[in-house]
Amino acid sequence: MANLKKVEIVGGGPGGLYAGILLRRMFPDVQVRVTDVSPRGVTWGFGVVFSDRALDFLKADDAETHDLIAPRMERWEDMTLNHPDGAVALDGVGFAAIGRLELLTILQARAEAEGVELVFDTFIDDIDALEADLIIGADGLNSVVRNASPDAFGVTVSNMTNRFAWFGTKRSFDTLTQSFVRHPKGALNAHHYRYAPDMSTFIVEIEEDAFFAHGFDKMDEEQSAAYCEELFAEVLEGAPLVLNKSVWRQFPRLWCENWTYKNRALIGDAVHTAHFSIGSGTRLAMEDAIALVTSVKEAETVDAGLAAYQASRVSVAKKIVSAANTSCEWYETFSERMEARPLDFGMSYITRSGRIPRDRLRQIAPKFMEAYEALRPEITDPVSNDVPAAKAIGFDKAQHPNCSSILWDNLDRNPNARALTGPAGDVTYAELIDQAGRWGNAFKAAGLVQGDRIAFFLEDTPVYPAAFFGAVRAGFVPVLLNTMTPPDILNYYLEDSAAPFALTEAGLVERFSEAKSRVPLVVVNGEAPAGTQSADDFLAGYGPDLPVATTGPDDMAFWMYSSGTTGRPKGIVHLHHDMAYSQQSFAQSVLKLTAGDVCFSVPKIYFAYGFGNAFTFPFSVGACTLLMPGRPTPEAVVDTVEAYKPSVFYGLPTLYTAICNMPGVETRDLSSLRQCMSAAEILSEDVFKRWQALTGLPPIEGLGSTEMLHVYLSNTAEEQRLGSAGKAVPGYEIELRDGDGNRVGSGVDGVMYVRGGSSAPIYWNRPDKTAETMREDWIYTGDRFIEQDGFYYFQGRADDLIKVSGQWVWPLEVERCLNEHPDVHECAVLAHELEDRRMTLRAVVSLRAGAGDDGQTKALQDYVKGKLQPFKYPRIMEYVESLPKTGTGKIDRQALKR
Repeated sequence: MANLKKVEIVGGGPGGLYAGILLRRMFPDVQVRVTDVSPRGVTWGFGVVFSDRALDFLKADDAETHDLIAPRMERWEDMTLNHPDGAVALDGVGFAAIGRLELLTILQARAEAEGVELVFDTFIDDIDALEADLIIGADGLNSVVRNASPDAFGVTVSNMTNRFAWFGTKRSFDTLTQSFVRHPKGALNAHHYRYAPDMSTFIVEIEEDAFFAHGFDKMDEEQSAAYCEELFAEVLEGAPLVLNKSVWRQFPRLWCENWTYKNRALIGDAVHTAHFSIGSGTRLAMEDAIALVTSVKEAETVDAGLAAYQASRVSVAKKIVSAANTSCEWYETFSERMEARPLDFGMSYITRSGRIPRDRLRQIAPKFMEAYEALRPEITDPVSNDVPAAKAIGFDKAQHPNCSSILWDNLDRNPNARALTGPAGDVTYAELIDQAGRWGNAFKAAGLVQGDRIAFFLEDTPVYPAAFFGAVRAGFVPVLLNTMTPPDILNYYLEDSAAPFALTEAGLVERFSEAKSRVPLVVVNGEAPAGTQSADDFLAGYGPDLPVATTGPDDMAFWMYSSGTTGRPKGIVHLHHDMAYSQQSFAQSVLKLTAGDVCFSVPKIYFAYGFGNAFTFPFSVGACTLLMPGRPTPEAVVDTVEAYKPSVFYGLPTLYTAICNMPGVETRDLSSLRQCMSAAEILSEDVFKRWQALTGLPPIEGLGSTEMLHVYLSNTAEEQRLGSAGKAVPGYEIELRDGDGNRVGSGVDGVMYVRGGSSAPIYWNRPDKTAETMREDWIYTGDRFIEQDGFYYFQGRADDLIKVSGQWVWPLEVERCLNEHPDVHECAVLAHELEDRRMTLRAVVSLRAGAGDDGQTKALQDYVKGKLQPFKYPRIMEYVESLPKTGTGKIDRQALKR
């Protein structure tokens, strides 16, 4: 046991007081003093909330303190979410609360009974002047102990953008409740719970833009309280809000890498903060106190005890703090989440920290989960069988109740033909269907229910089609995720999709750990780390016979996510008949594959373009897919073509350009190719002709979208127009409309609308974005085109026009002009708002050679002035080595705006 004679505790909150109690219990001879800046009987805030059973940690080791606190607490077994469209009860989500002042009074009396000296209304401004064997900083966010040596403690702190104000109210609520309110100026949320029979805490939270829109920044405490009483009138039922330092704050995320320094140790908010939404701040502080005092008691010296405290406590607390941070991030966009239906909103809420798997939720909240899982998604295909384009190709979606038939039909047609080839070896259709059946049966045995989403974080290997088709045949919904996704966005995908399960490559497991997700992971193509399951173990014991689930053509089949170049990525839902529609339209009219083709899609399967190229089209006719995992560098792509001899090649403009620029490419063997496809953007004339000279094949260019699943505009081998996206693919209708929604004629610029049977019906949980894009049975693309002789020529985005010097300018026109300059390799031209709110143009340029300087800037600006009208030149010129790209090869304009 360490030799302790005197301990100074700075901060008289629950953590500091409990540290004093423990010290006197474990070291009866030690002198302990707790000094607090507030007068006795004065505190900030109202109630303190604990999650269900959170005081159990006291019961075993300190029954006396537990028994003093527990009877004074208000308790409830359920939680309520008041969504604007209906309340949601979360059964089994219990909490308990007590008034903060009452808790402090109990702990103060207990501390004094143990012989702790309590000093109030005293600010310690010189920590170095304290004489003690141990100094404990329990003084909260603005800790003077920590701030005396911030570098030594390794402090990191950042603020969330939301604002919150902590009120009380003289109204008792039945459960811990959150009330979400819609308002034209921005949504608000109130966290409220009773902590005494006649009093409740009432925390109002609001997103940053809404905070300023409502004018809270110009109100004092009394004005804010009065306005909040008006906004939450239905919730408060006439009860007034009570003030106690109820100013607007931003929640600080604070973490210290080092919890000790010299003879000093930090606990509670002095060393870490945990967002109030998980009710763990006070508990964490008291558990920190237990860990600290126990570590010192069990060590031979104070220094050894502090080292043991750091070693044992940090990892435990970090898990809870990480979950609190993830929960906190959920609230940063709660207004968007409010657009979901109440039960979907409740599911998003209860899974927000990523700590509770679906099977555990069924145990914790059985009534809620029963209601949630019985809720059929409100998805209606807006495009009927009777639209002209569907009738023209003879499509009947009733014939396609489950998209797994695209693969399974090959069992009778050509079971021994190659379905897959590539570095992983050849796989026949019979073998692939056998593997898919095993995956489907394993998913069913994993406790999933029909309609559950499964996150696919996979490379292009044979596992992908096997797991995908097994999942959809069993009635589950694969969510295809870009393997370049960073942890924060991955966490968003898992939360947004409510996927209770995920498949991942062995080399990508760490991404889930960083994302703080807690979904069960099945690991493919490598060793499964601890806490995950290998694919071999997951599949063990399951046979290949998989009956098809009772799905219909309009049921959810799979999701993809938008790239997020214009904001938060959107979950794009596709239905079971969509794959067959894209096959009957684009593939039969343009591709015209045969069973002897070998198809090589460089764009990955998680892209809609790559998905059709690698799955839908070859499997529909019994052809072979060449799968190449890993990064598709130009060299790797050409090596793969030479090694596996594909006949049909799918690329993107950036890839065609890169291959054409490869040293020595003219000596490489590309002779196996008979057809080359390109999509996403229009090839330059130079690259088009260079590729044609290299292979003897002109790239067949088209344009599609994830919302339409594949290409709906395309040139053909028989008819091509350079610079055009092509004609409408049979099965799709195209209309160009003006700003008033009226159709425009040939040669007139208009916004493109598309209609076809593969159209996504909704963006998941985004009715606002759904309404913007899915306009009745048409998709609003936001792209401007001109039609000439049935061919469509891209003109830019509908929302691209800006006013510069009082005159309208189209940034894409300026961008195209700059791209024609011989010194420019590529560029992007963006709207830019100056400090005085005027708009101008900003050009981000990658030069062919040399660095950008004032002379180069003037030359490029003069070039634009000479080619276009003088006012259109970009005032701001920036030079970069290369422009950022999205996964589909497009310039990432959102990244350039950051």
